[in-house]
Amino acid sequence: MSYFYGVSVNNGTRPGFKKTSEKFGICFEGVECEGVAHDVKIKLETFHNWSQVIDIILASLEFFHNASNVEDDLQNKVNDWLGNFEGFGLLFTFLPSEIYQYFLLNYFHIIKTLQEDEDMYSHNNMSFQVDDDIQIQMRNPIPYQDAFHRIKTLYELESGGLPFSDLIPMIEVKFLQLVGGPKEQERRKMLLIKFNSSNSKFNVIAKFTIEKKRLRRTLAEIAAEVVGQMVEDSKDLEIPDTLKEVVSDKIIDAEWVSDYWLTKVQKKP
Repeated sequence: MSYFYGVSVNNGTRPGFKKTSEKFGICFEGVECEGVAHDVKIKLETFHNWSQVIDIILASLEFFHNASNVEDDLQNKVNDWLGNFEGFGLLFTFLPSEIYQYFLLNYFHIIKTLQEDEDMYSHNNMSFQVDDDIQIQMRNPIPYQDAFHRIKTLYELESGGLPFSDLIPMIEVKFLQLVGGPKEQERRKMLLIKFNSSNSKFNVIAKFTIEKKRLRRTLAEIAAEVVGQMVEDSKDLEIPDTLKEVVSDKIIDAEWVSDYWLTKVQKKP
């Protein structure tokens, strides 16, 4: 772990990185940068770990009903994440140079102070003997998260009361249908998360493809899939409540697929 959580040298989540849940699979497709040199795109696709963002997306999709609700939910969750320690590695990318330098200088000062305090008061430091001449001293882990909260508080004090949240770029989230190409993509959609920063001179669009799995693991799921394509609501069906839940999931599944075909028909010349 480091102060810039989610950032590492050549160990980021490259385009093609995938994660799955019971119902969905997500693939990180890369980033697009507006108003900045190509090297920023390379850094964001090489150094940054997008795994946490994918986890946030999967959590929002867990109770998927429609794309609009997920877009709103993701917008709020990504905004909150950027304002916390776990999202600071990405947020740092969008800071203007003077604030960038401010955080760096205070980071080194606070980390040094915290480490000295740990060494002075902690009884947990350990050492072990490698051989007769060499002894290694094990120091306590550097309290990066504590440093982040101190710097965040210091910034708000020294900026005259400007909230730290003002540094967070505006988030836009949008689902797009993948229409066109040699294959039908009825179960896959593109998800764009756009970071619109008023503090920097560029914006970033993170691109993910989302596949909704076709679950046919039991006879109940297979039968519910047929019913879900024929009805719009499971409430009035004379079946056990436990089966109504399965049918409701299949109705949502059918709508996911039908949205693709509707978009394809609308795009025909």
